[in-house]
Amino acid sequence: MLLELKIENFGIIEELRVRPGSGLNVMTGETGAGKSLLLTALDTVLGARAGGGLVRTGAHRAFVEALFDTGSLPIVRQLLEEKKIEIGDSYLELRREIAADGRGRIYINGSPTTLGVVRTLAGHLLEVHGQHEHQRILDPEQHLDSLDMFAGTTELRDETAALYHRYIHLRNRLRTVTLEADERERRLDYLKFALDEMEGFEPRDGEFEELQQERALGQNSGRLFQDLCAAYSTLREEDHSVLDRLASVLELLERHGHLLQGIEEHLGATNESVYSLEAMADYLRTQKDRLNFSPERLEDISDRITGYQRLHKKYGGTTAAVLHKQEAYLRELASIEMSEEELDELRSRLQITSVELFEHAEDLSRRRRAVVSHLEDQIAEELAQLGMPGARIKVAVSREVDPDATANAERNQKFMVHEKGLDRVEFLLAANTGESLQPLRKVASGGELSRITLALKSIFFAHRTTGTIVFDEVDAGVGGEVAHTIGNRLKRLAGQSQVLVVTHLHQIASLADQHFSIRKRATGGRTATGVQRLQGEARLKEMARMLGGESSGKMVIEHARELLARNRSVAS
Repeated sequence: MLLELKIENFGIIEELRVRPGSGLNVMTGETGAGKSLLLTALDTVLGARAGGGLVRTGAHRAFVEALFDTGSLPIVRQLLEEKKIEIGDSYLELRREIAADGRGRIYINGSPTTLGVVRTLAGHLLEVHGQHEHQRILDPEQHLDSLDMFAGTTELRDETAALYHRYIHLRNRLRTVTLEADERERRLDYLKFALDEMEGFEPRDGEFEELQQERALGQNSGRLFQDLCAAYSTLREEDHSVLDRLASVLELLERHGHLLQGIEEHLGATNESVYSLEAMADYLRTQKDRLNFSPERLEDISDRITGYQRLHKKYGGTTAAVLHKQEAYLRELASIEMSEEELDELRSRLQITSVELFEHAEDLSRRRRAVVSHLEDQIAEELAQLGMPGARIKVAVSREVDPDATANAERNQKFMVHEKGLDRVEFLLAANTGESLQPLRKVASGGELSRITLALKSIFFAHRTTGTIVFDEVDAGVGGEVAHTIGNRLKRLAGQSQVLVVTHLHQIASLADQHFSIRKRATGGRTATGVQRLQGEARLKEMARMLGGESSGKMVIEHARELLARNRSVAS
């Protein structure tokens, strides 16, 4: 259960703290007040992508902290133990920091961790039903995922997906090594030619850039070379060079050191100068030798650079790409030249994987089909409670015939297999008694979609251990009696898990155990979003606003009072 959410300098939120309780927590406010931003912050602390654009203007860093009570979620403690992360008592604190430059850090109970670890925990801590969830339910891919969640076959489906990807890899590899003879020979000739060209040239990562720099020095170093030679000669090579003359000076004066008071200090300084000038002379000699290019060397460098440019153009644009292509070609060549014995082994591995894949897929399909009627009954029961007593949803499970399957293939291998198995799943809807079943995506209205989505979520949440469920405007496109029935279902769901709902409807807000108002305020020329837990008269005024808009007159106030009183009476 979410105990507290603290946000600082996140978007237009300067500082905000929410402490939801158990049961149904409702958040209301004018459009644009920041309700969705608050949920974005919640997503962020649970590992969603986040950049510097989320940091409040003028701030250096944004912070989001979430405190959870995980006492009823043993899976969370188990996952933390696997990651060797300590958890004190039953509380779990997540903290996300985002800098204005986009960099960030994330912590669990004060210890640094990774987004991957947090994302692993997130699905057990909190389930989010977004604003557009009722549109995603139109996608048949979501229908298959929903059926697997209900059937408890997610793990088996993951195993099937792993087998599918292994099967595809082996199949593609076998196709590569069993090309038609002429095509195989052409490919072999090309690979050998390309490898001879690359291996003969012997490219080295970084050499191309070094050669370009060396050529630039050689082409532009005439005057520099002359000056280096002249300076070196003056210091060391010519008659009466600077270093020779300084040595003579030292020799003359050192013989009289016992007669001249204080000369030792000056002799020492002169010696240091000699050492410095000798180091300079060594440096000048090294540099002039480096710049002493012969025309032959410059020609070799240019030829080598041209060779690199040719390889870059043919094999990827950079030396790194050429080296990568060289390794890939070597692997492909080895694969094509595989012996018949190795080919037989590859065919055997493919056959074993194929059999294992189809066995898993068939088992997955059986387990899905075994629960279809039970799921249909539960959906119908949920829809009846949501004001659709005559509605019926059929979970249609089908398969696609594989056009490439051989005539003598086993029965199940005549069907297309994909990473989710053999099945295609689609929900069909008859919204009223006597109507024919049609694909959900073709016939459901906005209000029906909201109720169907809530019905499915209610069923699936019962099959998952989740501390908190968040609904962001689940009431979109509905009103009147439909809104009332949705509110009642949310209230019942809140008896099983903590529920947070963002809503614009008074029918739902009136049922809240805790009611929060999200509002924007302007202070000192800046806009900021704040939150307030509403009780007593403050809640009454917010309900009146939701009922009457701008004209919250006496009749609207009384209506709001009666609505809250009635719902309190029902709850008690």
